[in-house]
Amino acid sequence: MCKIQAPAFFVAVLWVALSASAAHAQFTFDKPKAEPPLPNPYTMSVKREQILDAAREVLKACAIALDEDLSRPAEGKLVTKPVVYSRGVTVKNDLEYLATFPAGDVRNWSQGRYVLEIIAVPVDQKRSQLQINATIQGRVADPNGSLNWIEGKSNGRLEDEVLRGMAGKTLGVDLTIKGKTQRRLLNCEY
Repeated sequence: MCKIQAPAFFVAVLWVALSASAAHAQFTFDKPKAEPPLPNPYTMSVKREQILDAAREVLKACAIALDEDLSRPAEGKLVTKPVVYSRGVTVKNDLEYLATFPAGDVRNWSQGRYVLEIIAVPVDQKRSQLQINATIQGRVADPNGSLNWIEGKSNGRLEDEVLRGMAGKTLGVDLTIKGKTQRRLLNCEY
């Protein structure tokens, strides 16, 4: 039988112990918890005009045009013109990320767009609520060759992202989801 020398055995045990602790540090057994969405409407201790001003700044920085016919700033309501945010081969995935569309049909999506409705309502003299509503649509070609926009049911991701951006801009704090390093609305950094 082979006789193991004490120093070699000690080195081998030490090597196994160190490599086991290093390997353990690389494994994650828990899934990181998703951050819950902000309440929509979101109550802030600012006046309605400040919310609307911050909303206009964010929309301007992101080159999102307001629909002046549908917007009612005196009533605290801003509505954007439709924004095409996706084209090409990624449209289906982009649409499914933000909304649920009618099932049962195999569709060739060509574009995805959204319309934002930003509502600021005063609660009292010092507080107001910011509410974001999004309409998400996908464009598809029918068999007869016509192009139609089909509306999906939003899952709240876009509303939460816009709400975090506009509330953060209004309050002067960063409300982005932990792990994101930039303030973004889809493809726009503001």
